[in-house]
Amino acid sequence: MGARQRKLGVAVLLAAFMSVSSAVAQQAAPIQSYDVELLIFRNLGGRETPESWGIEATDSGQQMDIPDDESEPATAPTTAAPPVASYPALPAAKMKLTAIEETLRRSRAYQPLAHIGWTQPGYARNAAKYLSVSSLVPASSGLQGQIALSRGRYLHLTLDLVLDGAATGDGSSYVLRQTRRMRSNERHYIDSPKFGVIAIITPSTE
Repeated sequence: MGARQRKLGVAVLLAAFMSVSSAVAQQAAPIQSYDVELLIFRNLGGRETPESWGIEATDSGQQMDIPDDESEPATAPTTAAPPVASYPALPAAKMKLTAIEETLRRSRAYQPLAHIGWTQPGYARNAAKYLSVSSLVPASSGLQGQIALSRGRYLHLTLDLVLDGAATGDGSSYVLRQTRRMRSNERHYIDSPKFGVIAIITPSTE
């Protein structure tokens, strides 16, 4: 074998090694984790807002779709049962919505129902897992449902929440069911005639 052929063979082997090393490094790269914080509150005034989702009939057998990055926000339910997960709770010292919660608590128009937070990986859409609300809030809040965070080109927060009639006092159950495209480190306000959510998602540094 000539010197030129040996050099060519070495170059080919080196390129193949670098390609394999790059693929291994990409597979080993950790998934970015996020601190997810939600402040869920009742709207005692019952006023409509531009972001109102209306009142929907509840159906415990229906679940929200987690949308593709390029699709419109999901509003149609699906019957597929999503995987359910549990995540570590966000410490009170890392909560960013505490001052807003106190403001709502002093207001006559709003009543905080739950202030919750957790840290989770930013799973891709096809690997996203739902978090059961009942595992995070007191039963007296009247809240049920599930929440999911997924990450593609954008972050998406999927809310599938129910405020039951015992909590509202009028015997009717109300639903917030939508997926919202999120920007990290920004507060997002999601409102309805009976209850709403303020959400903030922050890249975790731990």
